[in-house]
Amino acid sequence: MIKKVFIPVVFLFFSVSFLSFAQDNTIVVTATRNAVKIAQTPSKVDIITAKQLKKEGIVYVKDALKDIAGISVASSGAFGGKTSVYIRGLPSYYTKVLIDGVDVSDPTQPQPYYNLSNLMVNDIKRIEIVQGAQSGLYGANAVGGVINIITKKGFGKPYFKYSQQVGSFATYEETAQSGGSLGKFNYYVEGSRFDTNGISKMDKLNKDGSYSRGDENDSYHKTAFSTRLEYNFDNSLKMGTVFKWYKTRNYLDNGYPPNDSAPANNTPEALSLRMVNDFLLSKLYVNKKFENLSLKLDAFYMQNLRYYKSAPSWNNYKGRKWGVDAIATYKLESTIFTVGFSQKMDKYEDTTPFKKLRYNYAGFFEIEQRVGDLSLQGVAREDEYKTFGKHFTYKLGANYLIGATNTILKANYSTGFRAPSIYELYAAPISWWFLGGNANLEPEKAKTWDFGFVQHILQNRLSFNVLYFKSLIKDRIEYFTNSSWQSTYENVHGKTVSNGVELGVKAKPVDWLALGANYTYTKSINPDTNDQTGGVPLRVYNGYVSIKTLNNRLTSTLNGRYVGKRYDYDWQKNKYQIGKYAVFDFAAQYSFNKNFNASLSIKNIFDRFYEEVYGYSTLPRSVFATISYKF
Repeated sequence: MIKKVFIPVVFLFFSVSFLSFAQDNTIVVTATRNAVKIAQTPSKVDIITAKQLKKEGIVYVKDALKDIAGISVASSGAFGGKTSVYIRGLPSYYTKVLIDGVDVSDPTQPQPYYNLSNLMVNDIKRIEIVQGAQSGLYGANAVGGVINIITKKGFGKPYFKYSQQVGSFATYEETAQSGGSLGKFNYYVEGSRFDTNGISKMDKLNKDGSYSRGDENDSYHKTAFSTRLEYNFDNSLKMGTVFKWYKTRNYLDNGYPPNDSAPANNTPEALSLRMVNDFLLSKLYVNKKFENLSLKLDAFYMQNLRYYKSAPSWNNYKGRKWGVDAIATYKLESTIFTVGFSQKMDKYEDTTPFKKLRYNYAGFFEIEQRVGDLSLQGVAREDEYKTFGKHFTYKLGANYLIGATNTILKANYSTGFRAPSIYELYAAPISWWFLGGNANLEPEKAKTWDFGFVQHILQNRLSFNVLYFKSLIKDRIEYFTNSSWQSTYENVHGKTVSNGVELGVKAKPVDWLALGANYTYTKSINPDTNDQTGGVPLRVYNGYVSIKTLNNRLTSTLNGRYVGKRYDYDWQKNKYQIGKYAVFDFAAQYSFNKNFNASLSIKNIFDRFYEEVYGYSTLPRSVFATISYKF
């Protein structure tokens, strides 16, 4: 028992990993529907900046999330493998992913979520993560939390920048971007191309039942374009547009159990199996400020198209969303009132005759109150869906600064819900064993609460935080099979209960050295198995050390994470252990001058074999180098 506790604790303080602690005066926009300092918001907020992403040599957003306390990430294979994100022990479909405030979950998924496997960091300004139920602000499915990805905006003197990356597995990426201001007009535009021969999506199943790395390569290709344009009529009125598009071609393995060497994976059809993903997001926004009143109006359109090639028996899927948001904020001394209304539509379409359009209307009210060093937040929201009618959610939060000790206390209680998906409600019957969707489904209901503190000492050169959280979900929607082997979706008994503790510490003893670590304990019980929820590790340890040398021209960072036991379950509820591994990465960035820099990153330094999803591959030791020049 002593070894089980002592060894991970030693790892926590002597290993190293990427960790994001936001400064207390950092302004965030996701924890409330207004700009607010982290020191004044009750919610736990993590921020990952473009500077941090560059310093760590991060290519995919999913890799930036892996070392945030309270979050675990699992991918079904490297380079484009389906990616699940668990916040506080809850599956991906309980997390709402936003890009510039727009919900980008795919409505054609049985449980809608956004697959982060294709999202790269090139055009990202920062990522804000708010944990705990946020349905009061963001509606359905924001039960575990919200991830808001905010794209870059042009400013200053116009520039042009070109970057080239080369690396293991014949990986190449070319990126060109330009941005700046021209009078009252500012712009940012970027195009990129990513190609890799990749590695096998699946691992190879050996005769003794163990896994080793797969044999063949599954390539991955992506073309992307994004832009953000904004015109400031004066200091009080601006109008802008966001456009983001990418298209990927992702070669897959197909089979069960996951086994790269299975005969079914060596047929011509299986070897050429690929998925083409076509994603598009456009948004138009207008912001108007008066003396104490500000108005925001957004209109958006999003589509996510998935096409399967060399697999004629598979459906192709077309998911679309569009809608409008209107928000008004009024500031009265130490009180801020916010009211918002939205109308949104989701559309499901596949290659069968099945098509469905669903409307959602919502309104919310938020009040933020400052009383000295005490900040209070109250939110109430009502959503209306045609199927189950109206649903009410709310949130109460408090944040208190003890100035004498530089301590911040935080506490939150909130409710949330997951709306039944279009597929769960209306799916067409396939045969006698699948009865189709169930139009009588009710939403899943959730309660979450958390409390903790952040402590700064030694003139903020040393900080640590402690947080306890708990989530409870009832009226769960499950794929239910009766005694006649006929199946549909039902609201079932049994509560999903997830609770845990997050601990973190960071230090900057001298200006050229920064280090930190965190620990997350998550007990998430799946009532169907009465065991730990699949994919959620019980314990995770992270740490990092970053050193600046050569007059701050060279920044070197060593990261590490230890992931404890976690399990996967197949459709028969058989249990497979994964996890219990330690992985270390290294990155270095050197600036020759303000316009020219180069970077080198080494992933999985010790070439550790491990899996995030049972039977699916992760990167072996790999090296990537990037050069960038700004004109």
